[in-house]
Amino acid sequence: MAGNSTADGREQAKRLALLAETDPASAVNHLPDLPPLLVADDAETRVEATRVLVPLSVHFPEQLRSISDAILARLDDEHTVARQNILLTIANLATWFPQDFGDGTDLMVELLNADEFEERVAAGSALSKIAYYRPNLVTPREEALETLKARIAVENIDQVEMSHGDEDIFDGAIQALEGGDMPSRVLEDDLASTGLRTKISKPTRAAITGLLWVPLAIASVFFWSYRALKYFRSLGVNKYTSVGKLIELTLRTTYGHLKHVTLLYPFSRAQLYVRRSPIATPTGVLPWFVGTTPTKVDRTKRTPPLPDNWGAIARSVRQRDGYECRNCGALGGPRGGSSELHVDHAMPRSKGGADHPKNLRTLCRGCHEARHGRKFSNE
Repeated sequence: MAGNSTADGREQAKRLALLAETDPASAVNHLPDLPPLLVADDAETRVEATRVLVPLSVHFPEQLRSISDAILARLDDEHTVARQNILLTIANLATWFPQDFGDGTDLMVELLNADEFEERVAAGSALSKIAYYRPNLVTPREEALETLKARIAVENIDQVEMSHGDEDIFDGAIQALEGGDMPSRVLEDDLASTGLRTKISKPTRAAITGLLWVPLAIASVFFWSYRALKYFRSLGVNKYTSVGKLIELTLRTTYGHLKHVTLLYPFSRAQLYVRRSPIATPTGVLPWFVGTTPTKVDRTKRTPPLPDNWGAIARSVRQRDGYECRNCGALGGPRGGSSELHVDHAMPRSKGGADHPKNLRTLCRGCHEARHGRKFSNE
């Protein structure tokens, strides 16, 4: 009887593995059948069951969260292929909810020293994904950092992962584990920079910025004069315009710009807004002072509508980021903060940016507005 049960389980796992490769949408309906197969005594059954997880973690990550505990429990499987499949699955799911796999980071660090190269690569990918999004979950942190660095230096496991489009993950993971101004998260290049992002010291940068402000302030006077003249001409202002009308237009324009003053605090938010500012600034001339200048959006193009499941995606991203603004660190949601948290596209949707967590991050409303250089409507 035991032999028949083992054979049946093995056959079922093989069928599900084949179905997951050919028709993931059908295979995801069999999720309740997976946990028993993942803990089967037969090693081949467990290997086939873990094969089901890899394609499903790509196509249906949100659904797989219902069995994340069962997935994590197989991280110490005695079979190499089973562990490798679990690591690849976690690497895919960690983009969505790394907090579910923080308890397994110590095992991932150990598997960075596994005998098989493919397993070491998979362990590096899984650990890097968690460290990139939630480095505060990685333990032991120092050992993880040193082991990951060693594997990258000796075996270039980060280069292997480039074929999966995750070439920035390893660098971001190392930076996050090393810490910085805010060590529990990663600062993307197009957000405000920290002292770790440039080889120039902060005093030197401040001195260079001070020297640049003088000529650029003069240039800005001429720039704003031309901009004001062009603006008033567009409104039909001419020599026949009354003084009262001119004063009204001037006050209205001034008020419109004063509304943006709220985008200049804290300093990290001001850095975002300055990049979008029409005023000539050191950042505009030398963008490397505070990272990469964000891509400007062509507002003449129609932006496609958000997907129907945007609410679920945005909720996952906020949870993944710990309900914390990835720029200024403001807290919201269940973290007890009062900030209004938005989900921002790193690559704007109008430029083809995807609605995938890889392209999404949590920003507070102020930093989100500063990054786009405009105030959002409350409507």
